[in-house]
Amino acid sequence: MTKYILNNYRKSRIVVISLWLIYAGSYFVRACYAATIASIVSEGVYDKGEIGLVGTAFFVCYGVGQLISGLIGDRINPFAMIISGSAAGAVCCFCIPAANNIVLMTVIWAANGFFQSMLWSPILRVFSETIDEKLRKRAILDISLSLPVGTICAYLISTLIIKYLKWQYVFICGGICIFLAALFVLLILIYSKKDLTQVKVNAVEKRENTNHSMPKQNLMHIAVLSGLFIIMIPSFLHGMMRDGITNWVPTMITETYGVSPSFSVFLTIVLPIFNAFGAYAVVPIYKKLGENEMKTAGVVGLFALIPLLFMLGIGKLPVYITVLLLALTTSMMYALNYLIISLVPVRFSKQGCTSSVSGILNSSAHIGCAVSSYGFGAVSEKSGWNAVVVVWIVSALFTAVFSFLSNIKWAKFNTSVQSENKT
Repeated sequence: MTKYILNNYRKSRIVVISLWLIYAGSYFVRACYAATIASIVSEGVYDKGEIGLVGTAFFVCYGVGQLISGLIGDRINPFAMIISGSAAGAVCCFCIPAANNIVLMTVIWAANGFFQSMLWSPILRVFSETIDEKLRKRAILDISLSLPVGTICAYLISTLIIKYLKWQYVFICGGICIFLAALFVLLILIYSKKDLTQVKVNAVEKRENTNHSMPKQNLMHIAVLSGLFIIMIPSFLHGMMRDGITNWVPTMITETYGVSPSFSVFLTIVLPIFNAFGAYAVVPIYKKLGENEMKTAGVVGLFALIPLLFMLGIGKLPVYITVLLLALTTSMMYALNYLIISLVPVRFSKQGCTSSVSGILNSSAHIGCAVSSYGFGAVSEKSGWNAVVVVWIVSALFTAVFSFLSNIKWAKFNTSVQSENKT
């Protein structure tokens, strides 16, 4: 295995910017489908269950792909994974308008899910070992902003396209966006190639072993010691709520309040605007709780119950209040995403399995997304949107409970990692 180290601060910043843009582009593509659900359903060709199944296929393949990408992400060139995954995803976007039945649409969007899964683990690897050390912490925080920004852009552009054109053009726009981002990363890689050095991992490990007495442990043993298997549960639950709420809000608003699909998509722009501040808002709480990711996640899970309990009055509340409550909820889910998906894997860098842990947790989160993509639509079809809100409340409560439970082992593991870093 080879590590790629960029010995140039200025070029490291450019690499960070390029990866920020490509991940924002990835979320632009993912949000394209969510933004078009209401329009597709309104045509009457497919029902909500069939449309939800397309989203489920995406998230299943994304989740499986995350696990695969995480496990192999420490062994192959991370830049090659990022560029090839993005370019292939662009092709899938261009193919969706030509899909003339639900089966073909499902296959294409499922393939796109696998290709999009090739981005996060190698990006986190680049941030952990390639760029200048002074940029690492800030880069990991700032890239969390790319998620809501990409989503905001997707909803804004989709609103205009749906209003004046057909929903198929939303996917063409998304394909162009992610393809240009991939091209930009390729150009930056060529530009930075002179300062990018390759270091064999064996040599690095020898230097590390002379400075640290802790032997290298296998992934299973580390997972047990750290409570990783318990952490997978809040990862699953927050993923189910994060993308599930975002995906179904336009349809929920349309059906509950009788507004047009384009207007419901426009209203849900409020969600990613709030989400943009989720990760930043949780930082003071995180620091006050001793930089303990899982204890902070438990607190955030409890906070999420507050707006969700008010949501039980959906339909009776004004539409703008409903959207505001949903925005507060999803912003907390993005705070959880920052804690669990971004910060937790970095704690495993000394054990040499950051990419693997990232893949495991991201896979868990997106299995949750897959469940929500079909499940929330099915529950609303059978029992109404109030029943869906009850599911969200239970999920938030369980997120808090299992976060606190995982902290029994996580706190000890966290302390050992911090003490090791000081030696």
